[in-house]
Amino acid sequence: MARSKRRLRTFILCAVVSAGAIVLCCLALNCLIDPLWYLRGNLVGGINYPFNERLSKIIRLASRLQDYDCVIFGTSRTTLLPEKQAGPYRCYNLALSDGQASEALLYANYLRARGFAPKLVIVELRRTDLIGPEQPPDVPDFIRTGAAPPSIFASYLTLDALDFSIRTLRGDAPHHRFYDKDFRADLEVRSKKRYYNPPAIIKPAPPPNDLHPERAARYRQLREVFPGARAIGYVPLESAWRMAAFSLTGAFDGYLAAVADIATNYDEFLDFSLPSETTLSKSPSVTYDGLHYSREANRQVVTDLIANHSDTAVDWKREDRATIAALFHRRFNEFFATTAKADVSADKTDKQKPHPVHDESD
Repeated sequence: MARSKRRLRTFILCAVVSAGAIVLCCLALNCLIDPLWYLRGNLVGGINYPFNERLSKIIRLASRLQDYDCVIFGTSRTTLLPEKQAGPYRCYNLALSDGQASEALLYANYLRARGFAPKLVIVELRRTDLIGPEQPPDVPDFIRTGAAPPSIFASYLTLDALDFSIRTLRGDAPHHRFYDKDFRADLEVRSKKRYYNPPAIIKPAPPPNDLHPERAARYRQLREVFPGARAIGYVPLESAWRMAAFSLTGAFDGYLAAVADIATNYDEFLDFSLPSETTLSKSPSVTYDGLHYSREANRQVVTDLIANHSDTAVDWKREDRATIAALFHRRFNEFFATTAKADVSADKTDKQKPHPVHDESD
């Protein structure tokens, strides 16, 4: 009997020690790779993948609020803005993959409740916030409740975090972007067979086909969260082929009206979706899909936003809606005449219904 008890105690002790060793190894690996940016990011390869930007970005910012006086909201396209080019401002890029205005609003209220009062706010207009079915905001629970982010132990003693770390070591990226050791997003290099190759004949962009201009109110609410800040809104770079397809739909003019409404709430509002040298480029060093543009391509975007002047973007604060709408239609007619052909036959039986393209395909 005594021998059996000793064996049982030995077994339990070995099990506890083994479990403890596994837990410590899990914690050590997660701290070393740091997939959620509690510490300094990946110390092994210097690359972190955006497995859960909705959690990792706010975790990193929450402990560094005093280091920033500017915040950037947007989608994966805006993660590629070189935020350190923002002149005198110290900007934190809080843009998220497929980020929505409803989510940005929750994050903004969370930051304000924690005492964050930025001098500058930059907001990307996501077209699919205004078009198609509405998606519920997907944010961590503590953002909704106003609680502190989970501790490093609560996060890094989980199998989810371990899976992120192992996938990082394997190079198993969830998207075509990555973050370097300085928390700067960039595009991965892609093979030639995956270069951007837009069609020569452009058809109206496919459904979803319902426009919801009332959702523009979210962008007004987002601006009102930080009333003392300089607020800059912008429409990001998008290939002329994609925008031309959208211009053939019944939603285009209503969309422009919604942009005009949103722009009235911002101190500055620039639109980079007009055909330009950059958006007419098919070079893989510029874009891989006509939506996500390299940091280098976005460098001029940041410069123009801070200067409130651009030689290529439309300034919604300096021209009226009718003038800008006419400019868009004229430039796309020129595009069709010189670069591509338009096929409107697919839209004949559905002329009044909008057919927008999705803004996010990260």
